[in-house]
Amino acid sequence: MGDIVKHIPKEDLCPFCKKRKATLLCDMPHSTIVTHARGNGFKSYTVTCDKKICTECTTRVNGFDFCPECVRTIKTTPKGVKESEE
Repeated sequence: MGDIVKHIPKEDLCPFCKKRKATLLCDMPHSTIVTHARGNGFKSYTVTCDKKICTECTTRVNGFDFCPECVRTIKTTPKGVKESEE
């Protein structure tokens, strides 16, 4: 018997490996949106990367999934805190 070939629509393919179905979204925080509604006060929302990724291309850390691009960004970011020059 032949192997079963599973068709995955192009828009559902993982953009990194282009082989498997992307079932996850990248959780890397990119920015924060703060809103205010009269009587309800301020609320903040974290905006994440949200690139589609498959289970093989993700890097999972403490339940958060990161795409290869965000992992590369984390690895190349200089360490430490720069003091502001005044």
